[in-house]
Amino acid sequence: MKKIYYLISLMILFISCNNQGNTSSVTNEGDQISSLKNLIASFTAGDWDTYRSHFTEDANVVHNAWWNDEDASISIDEMLTQHIWNRENLFASLSVNDGIYEIITQEDGSQFGHVWIEFTSKGYNSDEEIKVPVNLSFAMSDNKVNFEWGFYDTSKFPDPKEE
Repeated sequence: MKKIYYLISLMILFISCNNQGNTSSVTNEGDQISSLKNLIASFTAGDWDTYRSHFTEDANVVHNAWWNDEDASISIDEMLTQHIWNRENLFASLSVNDGIYEIITQEDGSQFGHVWIEFTSKGYNSDEEIKVPVNLSFAMSDNKVNFEWGFYDTSKFPDPKEE
């Protein structure tokens, strides 16, 4: 009887030692969170060199479309050109709330950042404040972004400034 008890105890110990459990995690702090906060702050400030530095050389972006829609995917440099045009022609001012930031590490080690923020803006033709909630997801490669996926309502965007 003691041998059976000993054998069962060894089996339980062996099984529990081999069960590594879930290795995925979620965090709201650390270097990658700081990087995402700096990315949003540099975007808001119009500091385009710093903004661009947060992306890998070949990063892609999809906004307001499903992530794998190849027709909607553009390079970060194309998106940067659009951001600059928007700031020069649509948004006379831009600010952002503190937002919510998280990094998810999946069991295979891949990491994704998620950001929920609200931009407040005024157009060049109006003093009316416009609030635009934004959800962004990022595929991370160390502290850099190699894919950005965003959703927001463009119907609230101001009219382009009059020349």
